This record gives sequence, C-alpha cells and structure tokens, in this order.
Amino acid sequence: MRSPNLKKCLYIRRYHSFRFPGMPQQEQYRQRSYALSREALELINELGLSANPINYAVFFAYVEKSNDDLVALIDILRGNKRALDDVKCHELYQRFIEPSRAELLREAISHDLQRQVSDLIDRLAKGKDVISTADLRDAAHDLLGMENRANAQQAAKDVNDADPAPVEVTQLLLDLEEMKREAHTDGLTGIANRKAFDESLRDAAMTTMERGEPLSILLIDIDHFKRVNDKHGHQAGDQVIRTLAKTLQQNVKGRDTTARYGGEEFAVVLPATTLTDAMRVAENIRASIESLHLRSFNRNEDLGRITASVGVATYQLGEPLTRVIDRADQALYLAKANGRNCVMNQNDLLTQPINRAESA
Repeated sequence: MRSPNLKKCLYIRRYHSFRFPGMPQQEQYRQRSYALSREALELINELGLSANPINYAVFFAYVEKSNDDLVALIDILRGNKRALDDVKCHELYQRFIEPSRAELLREAISHDLQRQVSDLIDRLAKGKDVISTADLRDAAHDLLGMENRANAQQAAKDVNDADPAPVEVTQLLLDLEEMKREAHTDGLTGIANRKAFDESLRDAAMTTMERGEPLSILLIDIDHFKRVNDKHGHQAGDQVIRTLAKTLQQNVKGRDTTARYGGEEFAVVLPATTLTDAMRVAENIRASIESLHLRSFNRNEDLGRITASVGVATYQLGEPLTRVIDRADQALYLAKANGRNCVMNQNDLLTQPINRAESA
C-alpha cells in the first residue's frame, strides 16, 4: 500500500499534467483560480507542509500576490532557507489574511479542488488509468485536508491564544517596514521621494476615477539655487532644501503628499482639490518660502532672499499621468519665464508662450 505522502505526490504529478483545452470565455476566471490552486498545492507539497485550509489560504494568497508584505516575508524565509512549518504558516495567516478573506479563500479552494478531483476521478476511471480510483480518492482526501479540518481549526485557535509572535518573524516584519520606509523616503529631507510621489499620484488618480473627485499637483523649484551653492557652499544648499521641505509640510494637510522630486525641485499631490484650490495652496507655499530668513549653520552667513516658482495642473480623468506632470512642468517653466517667485497653472499655458531659454 502506498504511503499518504507517496499518494499525495502521485496525485499532484497527474493533476498538473491534465489540461482543459477550449475553455469558454466565461470560464477564464475559474481557469485562473484552478492554476493558482495548483501552484499553491505544489508549494505546500514542496515545503512539506500539512495540507490544511489555513496553509491553503496562506499560499493561495502568496501565489495570487494579493499581499505584498506576505509575499516579501515568505520570499525572505525561503531565500534564507528558514524553516516554514505549520506554526509559522498560522502566524502568517493571522498577520496578513483577514478572517473574511481567508474564509472566502478556503471555500473557493475547497470548492474548486473538489470539482476538479471529482472530474479527474470520473475521467481516470473511464480511461482505466494506471492509478486506481481508490488511491486517487485517498490522495484527494489527504490534499484537501478533509480529515484534518478539525485539527487545523483547533491549531488556528491555539495560535490565537498563544503568546506574541516568535522573535524571528517579528524582526523580519520590522525589517520589512524599515526597508519600505527607506525606499520611499528622501534621505536629506525626510519627506517622500520620487518613487513615493509616483505611487501616491497613481493611487490618488485611481481614487479620483472611482469617486469622480478632482486631483491636482504642484511642481516647485527653488529660484537661483545654484547661486546659493556657489556662494555659501553645498551644506548651506542642503539647509535650504531641508527648510523648504519643512515649509511644504506645514502648508499641506490630510491626504496631501509632499515629495522631493529631484535636486532642488519638489512636488505635492493634492487629492480632492480643484485647480482653484490648488492655486491657493501654491500661493500660500510661495509666500511662506519668500518670508524665510535663513542663515547658514556652518558659516553663520545670511543666505539672502529665498524664493520659489510653482507650476499647477489638474488631472483629467483617464489621461496618462505623464500628461498632468508635463502640464505642471510647463507651468513651472512659465513661472520661471515670468520673473520667478510666482505661481502659474495649466490654463496660463493657453495664452502665454513658453521660452525655456528665459526660464533657465
């Protein structure tokens, strides 16, 4: 008699060699679900884990890539050859999968697999396959965890009632959060960096399309910044950039995102903000910068008058995000060409030509 593990391996090998050609269009979603189920089963078997509903939920979410943190943590554990046992899987389940989501995943996986197993049993029985129907049915019961459901549920309850997470996984989670923070933060100013700006703008645009609310952005550039560096040194230049970042944060609120766009240029994402309101925010920022009185920390020198030019644009539903950024950038150049220390918006582009040589 074959052992349960051998039967499990035989079933997976046969299961993955089966194909369903000519799938109707309306079955494409189900087909994808089948593929994800198969991939999750392969991983569970490869890692030597119990085939229980909790582990199915974790690895189905992993192969589905529905949770970036879960994927990153499992990749770290696998990459460092850390032990991935049932206890850790329960911990991952608790941390990353909402109970309602997990229940839906378990039900969907169980339903899909039972349908597939039933279909395979019928087909193999009719085709007189070398694997006996009894062996296949036993393997299916092992894989679906029919006999282990009560144990799995009790194990999940035990984890719920247990002490806090083991130090190893907790530290990994902390490391992940730190890595994410560093990847999205500008090292000099502590505000969002260009990558974080791009993600924030993309998320805001999706919300705008879902809710039909306005979205505006600002591009801000320090006027004659090179003169500060040349006359007072790069440390003074860094001081100006940090002070400007702080000033931006003081003039925005709520869901707004301030970011260092690059060099001496900054950007602000203003969700639920019309062009008129964005102009008001931009003017407040411009006036706040103009009112600054800075002295260099290292040389105790007066840094002179610090001003900035601002370009404002509003997102149009459905357009590529590069277009709204380009309009804000052109409005910024227009502000430079109009003498600097002023605010221009996308509507000004319709009546005033841009001479980039003058704005350099």
